[in-house]
Amino acid sequence: MELRHLRYFLAVAETLSFRRAAERLRVAQPALSKQIRDLEQAVGARLFDRNTAGVALTDAGAAMLDEVRDVLERVEMAAAAAREAAAGRSGRLTIGNIGTLSATFLPPALSAFRNRYPGVEVNLRDLGLPEQLGGLRAGVIQVAFVLHDDARRLPRELDAAEVLNSRVTVAMGADHPLAARSPVSLADLVTEQVLCVGETGRNDLHRQRTQRIFAARNIRHRPVKEVSSYESMVALVAGDHGVALVVPTRSYRGVERIVFRRIKEDGDDLVVRLLAVWRRTGGSQLARNFVEVLRSLPPAA
Repeated sequence: MELRHLRYFLAVAETLSFRRAAERLRVAQPALSKQIRDLEQAVGARLFDRNTAGVALTDAGAAMLDEVRDVLERVEMAAAAAREAAAGRSGRLTIGNIGTLSATFLPPALSAFRNRYPGVEVNLRDLGLPEQLGGLRAGVIQVAFVLHDDARRLPRELDAAEVLNSRVTVAMGADHPLAARSPVSLADLVTEQVLCVGETGRNDLHRQRTQRIFAARNIRHRPVKEVSSYESMVALVAGDHGVALVVPTRSYRGVERIVFRRIKEDGDDLVVRLLAVWRRTGGSQLARNFVEVLRSLPPAA
């Protein structure tokens, strides 16, 4: 039994005429009659009564009619869903989330994507920057994020677009003595408790970057203090228990007791550039559509 048998059956059942059904289907009437006989043989029951008065459904045919309509409707729905997914207008998109940096560009991008593709379900998967490419290769996520410094080592099958270009600032409590200064020199932080998110040897990019910034300028400071989460760092900074070198993002702005001060020194290491990464070919159209939305928005700064 094939789909064409069901479509032929439905045409005859709705017209109660082999001639009119053949005209609707644009097939020869003898070919249609043979297909119906083949279907009856496959079902094991006679579906139509044929006589000089016309064609009528048997009890078996009547019972089959509703089921055939349901089957064909589901087949069409499945085909439509496949077409929508292939075009990137429906389905499920999983994006790598990198916490505080994501808060700068993801909210407006997700809002714009929702407006353009309301039928797509979007999920965020929390992965540190070192795990992003691995998640993309494994198919865990369809859009990943990497630092510009790492983009030179991207495999050729991946493509990238810049989504963040922002200077590092000093985050401190609103009542901190240095809060009255702008800009703030890194040399002014030698006696401050510098906070970083991460654990030594694991997801410690923030610590490494912070230490390199000071070391490049031969500034010796107190040992950095690592905290386990972004929320802990925000609470400590807001409570005047330390300062942090960070990119200011929307997620900080709800904390009234935190202020950001520009750093007096210059250098490429004080600029954070982040790129979205996706498969150039053979990947998900959903990912390409999301990146198109990302590209349509001005890079976060």
